[in-house]
Amino acid sequence: MRAVLFDLDETLILDEPVTREALAAAAALAGSRADPERLAARAWAEARRRWAEGPYAAYCRRIGHSAAEGLWARYDRGDHPAIQGLRQWAPDYRVAVWREALAEQGVRDDALAEAMAERFAAARRRYLRYPEVDPLLAALRERGYLLGIVTNGVPDLQREKLAGSGLEREVDAVVISGEVDCGKPDPGIFRHICRSLGVAPHEAVMVGDNPGRDVAGGRAAGLLTVWVQRGGRERDERHPADLACTDLSALLPWLEALG
Repeated sequence: MRAVLFDLDETLILDEPVTREALAAAAALAGSRADPERLAARAWAEARRRWAEGPYAAYCRRIGHSAAEGLWARYDRGDHPAIQGLRQWAPDYRVAVWREALAEQGVRDDALAEAMAERFAAARRRYLRYPEVDPLLAALRERGYLLGIVTNGVPDLQREKLAGSGLEREVDAVVISGEVDCGKPDPGIFRHICRSLGVAPHEAVMVGDNPGRDVAGGRAAGLLTVWVQRGGRERDERHPADLACTDLSALLPWLEALG
């Protein structure tokens, strides 16, 4: 192995836990006017419903951009027509999510819904690495591995996460689905980063938390794969990885055993 490729969200940095905390922070603005846990849950459900029914759902599925990310992406990078459309559509989507969540508890207050949308976006802008990431990356660099990140999403948000977490300057290559118009599990995105690093697919390993995207796509492209179980995600027997682990500390001993 010459290169180690990583997924970003829920592999190197926390995603869903931070999203849940941001939902709670936004819901707290309602004070005693609504039950905050019920409010956050309804907003989460409403976001997914509106996203799936929205005009850019097919594009977002293809590049792997989620309803939760739509609540805080700025869409200020990229010239794809769908990104330009999301830039116009998303502000109303964000407010509508909270307006509906409030209305479900009999609260009708547009100003409060707008404040909640803003609070969520501000609270969500945290870029926390999993604790084993720093020592692992240092050890891999010390041993001469090339490092890459293969991540789905829109350009502005994924670049923001990379910069905010400091990971952008610690790897040799980054490929973002929204920048190359090709998302995991399409084998093309994995081959793209292998070319960027100057390695053959069989000289690289893909590490990620999503069996259907990271493992299936990596295997289809000819890479070895590692599945890291995060957030209680269940094993998917349809997409077996070469290594399954509960955190990334198992990766280096496994690589060394490969020789």
